[in-house]
Amino acid sequence: MAKEGSIGPNGRTVRCAKCETTWFAAAETVDPDALALEDNQTVLIEPEIEITPDPQAELAFGDVAPAGAHIALRDRADAEKLKRRKRVIFLIWAVTIAILIAAAILAFVKRQDIVNRTPIAASVYQSLGIPVKQGGLDIASPETETLLVEGEPVLFVKTSIKNLTGDTKLASYLGFRLHNRSGEAVAEWYVETGTIAAGDVKTVETRYPNPPIDGVQLSYGFAEE
Repeated sequence: MAKEGSIGPNGRTVRCAKCETTWFAAAETVDPDALALEDNQTVLIEPEIEITPDPQAELAFGDVAPAGAHIALRDRADAEKLKRRKRVIFLIWAVTIAILIAAAILAFVKRQDIVNRTPIAASVYQSLGIPVKQGGLDIASPETETLLVEGEPVLFVKTSIKNLTGDTKLASYLGFRLHNRSGEAVAEWYVETGTIAAGDVKTVETRYPNPPIDGVQLSYGFAEE
């Protein structure tokens, strides 16, 4: 028996597989109604639907969309700008603080010259507890001693004046006062000091005969003071 569909519409010569006898096989008879029915069959082809994922839908479920290369470069550039800005701000503050420290040191070292050129600055230094001398002349604390000379008491006073400036100064008269215990002046006298070279120290010695017995405190200062 030949396989279905192997004869064809025009027939063909076939051979027996056992006895090798050959003969002509006619074409298979096909029912015309079946052919008509086959021709009228409709094949339903379902279209292929391509599903494209929605990025917004993925983000809604907590997924993070990967950043593009341009976003990463922008973030890196912003970070570099921030670092540079911080370095500039730090440098500005460092320079400002260094200038202020240098100015404070210079103002302390040159305080006497500043006061000599700008006398009003003396009050600023004094308010900060920094000693300065108006006029640039510093009077040392006097040494006193009372001795008998030819049977009479004499008060000996010795002090020194230092020129703190870089210029020669003409010192005014140096005055001394004796005060009693109540603070009242009971004796007063002056000594001429003359000129004092820049940075030099001049010794001043004076005496006062027969000082008051109640004169227990000595004050001193330049005449204009």
